[in-house]
This record gives sequence, C-alpha cells and structure tokens, in this order.
Amino acid sequence: MTIIEGQFFDGRYPVAREASMEIGQQEVTVAAGFHSGRFATIDLIVSPKIGSTCRFVRFPDGGQFSCADHALLDSLTQESNSEGIVAWLEERWMVALACVSVIAVILLVGYFFGLPAAAQRIASRIPLETERSLGDQALTYMDEHGWLKPTGLEFEMRDEIMTGFYQMCKDLPLDPYYLLEFRAGAVLGANAFAFPGGIVVITDEMVLLAQNTEEVLAVLAHEIAHVELRHTMRSVLQNSAVGLVVATVTSDAASLSAAVTAMPMILAQTKYSRDFESAADDYAFNLLKQKGHSPNAFASLMEKLAAEHGDAMEGFAWISTHPVTSERVKNARNAAAD
Repeated sequence: MTIIEGQFFDGRYPVAREASMEIGQQEVTVAAGFHSGRFATIDLIVSPKIGSTCRFVRFPDGGQFSCADHALLDSLTQESNSEGIVAWLEERWMVALACVSVIAVILLVGYFFGLPAAAQRIASRIPLETERSLGDQALTYMDEHGWLKPTGLEFEMRDEIMTGFYQMCKDLPLDPYYLLEFRAGAVLGANAFAFPGGIVVITDEMVLLAQNTEEVLAVLAHEIAHVELRHTMRSVLQNSAVGLVVATVTSDAASLSAAVTAMPMILAQTKYSRDFESAADDYAFNLLKQKGHSPNAFASLMEKLAAEHGDAMEGFAWISTHPVTSERVKNARNAAAD
C-alpha cells in the first residue's frame, strides 16, 4: 500500500479538504475528514503530467483528489496521452522562448506584408456601391457630431473648384462615383480627406489658405489618388483585422463588437500610412501633369500648411502617419521639373 497526501474536492462545493489517498493493487481508499470512499483503480482517471504542477485524480462519483506528482500515478489510467510532448516543451524554457519568437516573427511578417496584400485584394473586390454607403455614414456622423459645419464659401468659388475637380476625375476608372463636398472645418481646420466610395471633402479653411484654385486642385488630386488606389477601404480592412486579432488574443469580444457598431466613427478617424500617403502623392503628381497642372502648386500649399501649423513630425518620420512636409515638397518640385 502507498499513501499520498493531498486535497479532496467532493465535486459539489469549491472547497478543498485535507485528505489522503491509499493506493493498492486493485483498490483505492480516500479519506477526507468524515468523508471516505473506496474505488477500483481501473475506474480512476489521472490528469497529465505538466511540469511540477499538481495532478488530479478523478473519481467516478465526480470527486477529485489533488496532489503533488507521484510516480505511482503514472500506472493509473491517464486522461490524455497527447500531453506528453506538451509537458516536455513546457519544461524547456529555451524551446518555449524559440516558439514565442517564431510566433512574433509570423505576426510581424503578417502585419507588414500579408495583411496589406490581403487588404488590397479584398478592397479591389468590394463593390463601390457598398463603399459609398460606408462613406455616406461616415460623413453623416461627422456632420451630426459637429466635426464639420456647413460651408460658407461663395457659390462662384465653389463652382470654379468643382469644375476643375470633375475635369481631373474625367476618364479615371472610378469617374462615375466621385462627389465633392464643401464643409467648414470646425474642429478639423484646414483639411481635405476622402471617404470610401468616391466622396471627397475639402474644408473652407483649406480653400482660403490656398492662394489660387491651382493649389486647391493640387490637394484634391491627392484625395482623388486615395480613392483610385482604394486606400480608405484598405485602411479600414487592415485596422479591422488588427482589432480582430487583438480581441482574439485578449479574449475581449466586447471590444470587437464595439468597433463594429462604431464603424462610421472608425471611418471618420482612420488615418493612412506613410506608404499610402507617398503613393497618393506620386499618383497626384502624375494626374496633375496629365490634366495640365503643375505639382509645384502642391508644394506651395504644403509649405503654407507647414508655416501655419508647423511640421510636428519633423525628425520623427518613423512614427508619423504622413511623410514629413519637407520630403513631400521636394518630391513635388522634382515631379514638376521632370
């Protein structure tokens, strides 16, 4: 007979009691205070060995006996034979560290390469009508929450800008879907941005900052590029995928459901990456030249924005969502000179 000391759980109350288990060849006796029981050894099931953690012996009546690992427990019926490799791995921290490192590399490669590629393929297959409904929701959200106000620009000025805008959109792949909206910047100030589905918004402050229509059209060409390259939808898809992964890893389903219900706000707040911005700049420079405009107008407007608001990310380009202004101005000047 072998006696093992441990704790007993009766299966009805989550309270452990000091107990002992006497193991014989055919029978096991458990004594826990006033409670005792006899069971055939073949009816017992033992939890797998995992490192130095306690093991559990499960009885037919639902009770469990917890104790330190003991060689005799390996002779009883095991709950699972598949845990051996897991236990072996968990006992070797170098192997565990290597596995964590491999997983981290896979996640990083997926984030920087796999996810953008997948988002690009998916975005190209989403109907523009579906995108437009998302864009309408986002613009409505910003209007209703005071981010934007009705425009105060004179009709003649708006008409001139709209004429130039739609001339630039003419013959582009997404030409039928473009819609230019004017708004007062309210909390956003001098700004221009594109929503899914071809909606482009420019604020009064941005128009007034520009000295001429050429500069306004230059910044609108940049937003047209975001639409043509499907950057807005790709950004939303990438951000949503990251949210899904975070919710899965942290087991926080509430955060995922909140993100889904707040999709209009996500659309309104989403920012493009530096790669998106650089690609949109290059596309805009080519579009401006094709339509008879000079990229120098883009450079001039960027310089005005930098003079008025400063380039807060100068010297910190690696953490910025936009390329630094000096780089964008230089690229615009070079494009105009080609």
